[in-house]
Amino acid sequence: MTQDSENTPEKEGSKTPGNNAKSTDPVELVDHVSVDCEALLGSGEMTIGQLSKLSKGDVITLNRTPVDPVDIRVNGKTIARGEIVTVDDRFAIRLTEIG
Repeated sequence: MTQDSENTPEKEGSKTPGNNAKSTDPVELVDHVSVDCEALLGSGEMTIGQLSKLSKGDVITLNRTPVDPVDIRVNGKTIARGEIVTVDDRFAIRLTEIG
């Protein structure tokens, strides 16, 4: 005896389209949420007068050296550190610390 697939009850927790079962995995509840991620190379201070005089070609000195780790921030909070690398002619960060 075979059952008609339209009348077959779905298994509890099944993830088929149209299933209204709610996931209990907290990660699945937020995996689709977008966050802002930024790599912070360093920071520096200047006066408003210096800022207003900036022009193309000027250099702003930062408080870090090229070998210092880069901070990775998500929504303003540092979550990791890494080193600058290139991948296919683009800048990237290789993570060296997480947490």
